[in-house]
Amino acid sequence: MKSKNFNIDKIINDFDNLDPDFVYPQGTSFEEIHKTLNSRGSQIIFECGVRMGLSTSIFTYHSEKNNGHCFSVDIEDCSDVVISDNWSFIKSDDRDVKKILNKFALINEKGIDILFIDSLHTAKHLKQVLYNWYPYLNKNSIIFIDDIDSFPYQKNQPKNSLMNNINWDEMNKFTLDFSRSNRSDVTLVQFYKKSGLAKLYKNSEKGSLPNKIQSSDRSYVLIQLIKLLRSIKNAFKN
Repeated sequence: MKSKNFNIDKIINDFDNLDPDFVYPQGTSFEEIHKTLNSRGSQIIFECGVRMGLSTSIFTYHSEKNNGHCFSVDIEDCSDVVISDNWSFIKSDDRDVKKILNKFALINEKGIDILFIDSLHTAKHLKQVLYNWYPYLNKNSIIFIDDIDSFPYQKNQPKNSLMNNINWDEMNKFTLDFSRSNRSDVTLVQFYKKSGLAKLYKNSEKGSLPNKIQSSDRSYVLIQLIKLLRSIKNAFKN
């Protein structure tokens, strides 16, 4: 394979030189993905969001190594970021299942083993992508959701951004709510470094549908009332 923007051989070599027993806090989301793919055989990978092609290059490297295939989608034309017989690209909205399956029939036929979501960073978009593609996920498949930790975007942090702070927090909350609402079918592991990564293991067969979100949120008014009463109580103590 050939990667347009990255020296993939050096990246993989750096990953492989990590402590083999490393846990995610030592590394990045891409190192965790590499470690995961090293433990699996031939995979059908569906990548939502390409941009410069770093994750694409890693997925395609493993697809070549294990005779799998990586299918990627992005709203921008990213068709030149990788050259490989084990990679296919379509310019499309990643929620458009019909259009994508018309080109990538193998996904419909064989299902998805790895789903990577890193496109529009809003909880609404994440929910639509996840629910649209969930029925195509095979048993024992893995879902990666990138960017679920808002810390780098919080006030006084290097990437200080109010909107990213809000969006990343909402994506993290959705991921938690989704896993709790589907706890009989998915197992969630979350990693917090840089912008974070969620890893969900799916237990059910292809074709299964996820439950609707059952939010555990309590009333905002009730929470504020309790806080007020607590502050009044503490004031009298002092």
